[in-house]
Amino acid sequence: MPNLNQKQIEEYLALINDGERSEDDLEESDTEGHENFCENRDDLLHDLESQLEEENDDPDNDPFMAGDPPLINEATANDQVPQVPFPSTSQASRRATMRGLVWKVKNFVLNSDQTAFHGDTTYPPELKDEATTGTPYSIFSHFITSEIVQRIVEESNLYSVQKNVTKPLNLSETELRKFMAILIYMSVIKYPNVRLYWSNTVGFQPIKDIMTVNRFETIRRFLHFNNNEKHLPKEHPQHDRLHKIRPIISHLNEKFALVPMEQRLSIDEQMCATKVAHFMKQYLPNKPHKWGFKLYVMCSVKGYAHKFEMYTGQENERLPDEPDFGPVGNVVVRLARGVPRHINHIIYFDNFYTSVPLVTYLAKQGIYSLGTVQSNRLVNCKLPDKKTMMK
Repeated sequence: MPNLNQKQIEEYLALINDGERSEDDLEESDTEGHENFCENRDDLLHDLESQLEEENDDPDNDPFMAGDPPLINEATANDQVPQVPFPSTSQASRRATMRGLVWKVKNFVLNSDQTAFHGDTTYPPELKDEATTGTPYSIFSHFITSEIVQRIVEESNLYSVQKNVTKPLNLSETELRKFMAILIYMSVIKYPNVRLYWSNTVGFQPIKDIMTVNRFETIRRFLHFNNNEKHLPKEHPQHDRLHKIRPIISHLNEKFALVPMEQRLSIDEQMCATKVAHFMKQYLPNKPHKWGFKLYVMCSVKGYAHKFEMYTGQENERLPDEPDFGPVGNVVVRLARGVPRHINHIIYFDNFYTSVPLVTYLAKQGIYSLGTVQSNRLVNCKLPDKKTMMK
């Protein structure tokens, strides 16, 4: 088969069953599977051929359902939340238990104390002034601190010496901040290529006044965030595909978490658009930016990101006391670790994440949740068909 161009790849991917993607406007889909992670063209083509055949609504064929922990069959009228045993090693037993789930018609009634938010949204002292009278630069400096700037300077200088000991970068904190300022300018003032910002005819004078184009490109070439010599090999069980940017991810999540959480939170995907060729690059056709690195983000109703993680295809980490809800459900559990318990937080998500065991687990943790759901995850639940519900 000849090599495919970008447009042909998009056309092939558009044929994949809608249930294979997590999108807000695909909530009526009745099927869903794990998205595939292809590291080369041959794997992608093979994956496309295998996925063009449409899945049916049988819960036995739902990969998410196969990874769900069992629910007990018994339920009493006084039970507010069903119990969730830890997952069995037998997929067959999990399916059998899910099939035995009993649904009851009841009014879901909560009193005011159960729905009132008991959390504290007061900003801590170090953020209070910034939230009211802070300048854009002071707020930026709260997240990009002197500590992380110093780390970037040290790692960049180290990397330059590792590449060529006779030509050190000699980057300083002041110079790195100037480099960041240029990047911010470039994100607002768009030119076809980088060197045009220094053009004698159409160049952008504020950038030209900061540093020379050669120095800018040198810093960009050696910019580094983590020591390559500490990067574990691929065959190591603790190998981290995000080793090069792990300090930045950890630092930002630490700073993002300092802002108090509102009652209502949302978990969804976000694309970090890019045109670079990389095996972690994802395709989500219904996002504004279709190609890029995918982030799982927990945000407030105002759009503030309290926590995020980047999709690499290898993360399914869970703590010893956390049930295993499969790769998708575990994303919600990981992002919700920092959500205070039993103060009536509400987390919203779409049908990519929703399952009975996950919602039950969150409820037992004192966190309400709400989301659309695939019909094949509601085993034995006699809901009206789509035509009736759409009337």
